[in-house]
Amino acid sequence: MKKNKYAEYIFSLTLLLIGAAVLIIGKDFRGNDKYFPVIIGAGMVITAIWMAWEDKKQDTACIDLTKINFAAVGITIAALAVYMVLFRLIGYVFSTILLGTSIILGLRYNSVKGAILWPALMVLVVFVIFKILLKVPLPVLFL
Repeated sequence: MKKNKYAEYIFSLTLLLIGAAVLIIGKDFRGNDKYFPVIIGAGMVITAIWMAWEDKKQDTACIDLTKINFAAVGITIAALAVYMVLFRLIGYVFSTILLGTSIILGLRYNSVKGAILWPALMVLVVFVIFKILLKVPLPVLFL
């Protein structure tokens, strides 16, 4: 059981590091393009701290390491690392569709069509809400 408790702290630390990286990389974006990644990164850091705090308060672990698909976790981490690089190069729309598709396919979703359509639909909804309706600047390549 102690091994599972350590895993919870490692997950919190990993989320904290990824959030900090998004925050640091995002703050260097040009003009208004930096606000979206800075907000996401700050949210990840705050969530990681909250998770660690909650884990510390509990005596037993919530995670069972025998039920974790570590290959899927590795694919997700690799996809997020590539996403952080591509986000700045090709913008929110294309990089987020690629991220969603790679994660869904990495989790062995059976339909390639669905693995492409679901992230595209999600990106479209977020784009319309934030960029068009709320006028929140998102880094984009062409639009």
